[in-house]
Amino acid sequence: MDPTGDPSLYLWTLGWDLHTLASHPAWLLTGRVFNAEIFFPAPLTLAYSDHLLLQAVALWPVYAVTHDLIFCYNVLLIGSLVACSLAMHTLARALTGSEVAAFVAGLIFGFAPYHFTHLLHIQLQAMYFLPLSFFFLHRLFAAERRSDTIALGIVTGLQTISSVYYGVIGAIGLVCGTVVLMAATGRIADWRILRRGLAAAALALLVALPWSIPYLRVARDAGGGRTLYEASNGSAVLSSYLQAPATNLVYGRTGWLRPGARAPLPYKDGPEQALFLGFVAMLLAAAGALAAPRGLKRIAVVYSVLALVGLVLSLGPNGIRAVYAALYGNLVGMAAIRAPARFSVLTLLSVAMLAALAVRALELRQPRLGRFSGAAVFALIAVEFGNGAIAFPAPPALTTAAGRWLREQPGSGAVVCVPMGPFADNTPCMLQSLEHGRPIVNGYSGFRPPFFETLLDAVNRLPASQAIVTLHDLGVEFVVSDGPLETDPDSRDVLVERAGAGAQRIYQIVWSPATDAKFASATGVVPPDPGPPPFVTGESATYRVHWTSGPMRVPAATVTIAVQPPQGSERYRFQVTAKTEPWMSRFYEADVLIETTAGDGLLPYSYREAIKDGKRRIERQTAFDADRHEMRLTSGGTSMTLPLAAAARDPLTALFYIRGLPMEAGSHVALPLNDNGRRLTLDVSIGGVETITVGGQSRSAWRLAPRLTDRLARRGTLDVTAWLSADARRVPLILDVTAAFGSARLELVTYRDR
Repeated sequence: MDPTGDPSLYLWTLGWDLHTLASHPAWLLTGRVFNAEIFFPAPLTLAYSDHLLLQAVALWPVYAVTHDLIFCYNVLLIGSLVACSLAMHTLARALTGSEVAAFVAGLIFGFAPYHFTHLLHIQLQAMYFLPLSFFFLHRLFAAERRSDTIALGIVTGLQTISSVYYGVIGAIGLVCGTVVLMAATGRIADWRILRRGLAAAALALLVALPWSIPYLRVARDAGGGRTLYEASNGSAVLSSYLQAPATNLVYGRTGWLRPGARAPLPYKDGPEQALFLGFVAMLLAAAGALAAPRGLKRIAVVYSVLALVGLVLSLGPNGIRAVYAALYGNLVGMAAIRAPARFSVLTLLSVAMLAALAVRALELRQPRLGRFSGAAVFALIAVEFGNGAIAFPAPPALTTAAGRWLREQPGSGAVVCVPMGPFADNTPCMLQSLEHGRPIVNGYSGFRPPFFETLLDAVNRLPASQAIVTLHDLGVEFVVSDGPLETDPDSRDVLVERAGAGAQRIYQIVWSPATDAKFASATGVVPPDPGPPPFVTGESATYRVHWTSGPMRVPAATVTIAVQPPQGSERYRFQVTAKTEPWMSRFYEADVLIETTAGDGLLPYSYREAIKDGKRRIERQTAFDADRHEMRLTSGGTSMTLPLAAAARDPLTALFYIRGLPMEAGSHVALPLNDNGRRLTLDVSIGGVETITVGGQSRSAWRLAPRLTDRLARRGTLDVTAWLSADARRVPLILDVTAAFGSARLELVTYRDR
């Protein structure tokens, strides 16, 4: 992980929030603040990660005085640790009546290694409302006051606003805590408590909903959300609770509790795994659970159960899968959790509270030694939690020559920075946008717009003419380059260098009617006309996909390719459906529908994808206009027009096109391919006729080797070998695919020709 990526992302987020408060405070009320100027032209881009708006409101006085964004970021970081500690102190003091016990609990919750594991993730320091929500929950049980009901609802809502992650985690913790409290106090059927609890939940929803709607829209339109497979990758293991961050002096830097060290349990490495709670804190928690003072035993039960809940859920789908899957399938917000390991904050909260109970028990049994013992415990915990020098990333540049130059130019045309990367390498461009105030195509966040890879491919072809056309059609006016762009005669008068700003060059896209005429016809390979179609309406072929990467051939999915009756002016309509096998759906669930329509020559009219990926939904539609050499891509609530090469086909029409080719051993054909806006070239080499086994029967088949060119190196290699039946139908029999994800074989199971 890039150590500067996430801090720069949240520095930009905080900067956008503070700049909005300074210049357009009404945007917080209208929701316009979520249309941040990254990932142009996508809407609601601030909702692709935590927004930090609540934190920005609290920091506004500091920013108004200093105008120093980096200082405000550091104040937020340190202030978050202190606020967590004070909030836990408030809860522990209210429940135990002991100042010493409250200080111990505050130290554990506010400065545990978890905070330093996520020191680069400032949004994950926003745990300060979690202890306060339990504080008001206990007050509600004690007095049933309306004011406590209101306070509980508001605080719970604020927790969701400050961190979507902790809003979901805290809600689950509060429900569990409420149920256990009702059972422990013999009030399981007490309608008054239920009514006040439901009222608090409704108020929390009312507080959080205006700030949650953009996230719900992003999840719907941009395919947001995580699959159970992704959640598994971000889950903890039991040994994660015996793993300390590298900065920890006693256990991290010595290697005693780091991956690779000698330990009774295998480690899982990764940035989410250092969940060490401290041996002193854990021993105190065990003592508090077993020997809590009389009158506080019910509290011990509540937090013992809550600690177990946090532990189990932090293991994600790899723990008690049925429990996690039930929450994932039924609770709004669970699909947003990429790293279930963060449920460990419930365990951390519980350990801090149970440790406070142990300190209080010691005070009551040994009054003379109470304060001394408390101080000794505090010192031991501080030693265990101590960190050495922390290598913070250097402060990024917030002002650049390019940013100043762009700020002074008239208009509001968008900007793209090249080379454009897929992830954190876009953050310098994002920070630069705070200075010039223009929308940028670049972006980095927890999610990305569905069309982002399409633009990434196009932008990184600059100064190619088709890339310039794409940017012009989007409304991009300026290109900021880390070096000179080697323009050719066709693009030199369109991509005009305007300034050398420091180490960067700035180019302007200058358009005119003459430019339109010059770029009207797309260039590229021109494939031969397709032969007579070897398929008929009603044809259907079903395939079984086997995962072949391991020692066994494991069935993974079923795919059906069908020729549907055309409608209206269509000449052809093709459809593909795919669904993962039930066993695989426990890890990765996919339900896919792809449909394309085409006219004469198998040139596509439209292409549609509808993908259900766990709880994630992805809808993409493409309309092709071969006469105007353009295509219109609609996805995630955003549409864009992109150039279209002559005779370009989508992946599905390309498959049927290949089936109609005249087969001749040693020949090959190349055709332009458009995959959701990505411009590729498909080169098909035709081998000889071979005898293969399909479904236990020998079949004669043409061996084909399709190859995709113009693919970016970051995509990795993709090797495909296909066998088509050596008869008039040219039915695909077997397809072998090897890619970054492994290898798979798609084999024909059933076929009917009409």
